[in-house]
Amino acid sequence: MQFAGESTMNESFCPSRRVKPGQYEMTITAEEAKLGTRKMLPVKNTRLEVNIPAGVRTGSMVELANARQITDGHPGDVLVQIKVKEEEMAAGVIEIDDGDFEDEVLKCGSPVMVAFWGFGCAPCQMVAPITEKLAREYAGRLKCCKLNIDENPQVASKYQIMSIPQILFFKSGEVIEQSIGAVPEPVLRLKSESVLGHNKLAN
Repeated sequence: MQFAGESTMNESFCPSRRVKPGQYEMTITAEEAKLGTRKMLPVKNTRLEVNIPAGVRTGSMVELANARQITDGHPGDVLVQIKVKEEEMAAGVIEIDDGDFEDEVLKCGSPVMVAFWGFGCAPCQMVAPITEKLAREYAGRLKCCKLNIDENPQVASKYQIMSIPQILFFKSGEVIEQSIGAVPEPVLRLKSESVLGHNKLAN
């Protein structure tokens, strides 16, 4: 696949390095690799626009047709080797809302646990320490989030959250497991392990 190179004099913030004449290395995040992105590659006193398609992996090459004419004044293409940076998920429960639910949960490349809670919910306060504990133990494997249904009615309505606490487990944007009520730690741990086992089988 070929991508046309474009030049500009502005400074770039994209991590990259030269590998050999006409070939460069560019580092992108795992999320950018999954969804595709557009980056600027700094080369000498100019920079080239690199359109990276979705689904690339470390070692993938993107070809910029005739770009060496811009960088070196000679005919030829520029090859950009992609390096995907593996990012560890933050330990602890992440608070999300209607606005970022899609990005944080549905588009996440790893399994996600979402705890739905609300103000004045005593059972929710009982479950919270358990989800925090599991978030730390499964950091990097299971992303753990919480969403306040009082402040974020859109997601709560979409998933028909009628009682809280309620926990949904997502993978690839789909609900694959759930828990309702103030269940004990062993129950949530078992469900978490089940989801992670499901993830291994899917891979």
